[in-house]
Amino acid sequence: MAANCTSSWSLGESCNRPGLELPRSMASSETQLGNHDVDPEISHVNFRMFSCPKESDPIQALRKLTELCHLWLRPDLHTKEQILDMLVMEQFMISMPQELQVLVM
Repeated sequence: MAANCTSSWSLGESCNRPGLELPRSMASSETQLGNHDVDPEISHVNFRMFSCPKESDPIQALRKLTELCHLWLRPDLHTKEQILDMLVMEQFMISMPQELQVLVM
């Protein structure tokens, strides 16, 4: 089910789940307006540090995570290729031994 939802998000489909909107429509007005004042590194850390409280509404948590993702990856400014490069570089850095990470940074 998740794979179908993920692939349908980019097409603007509803994922066949009542009451669940698409991440694009869940972003806050700040994200949609393109807040250029947010430091991408801070946004990246905020996205990675996100934790859903146990008593929180899952839809609200998804909205917040989507907002944080948009603030980090900035799909309004970056191409798909640039976003993929950011994601691949992050995973590459995570997979490297710590002593090599310092050399790459």
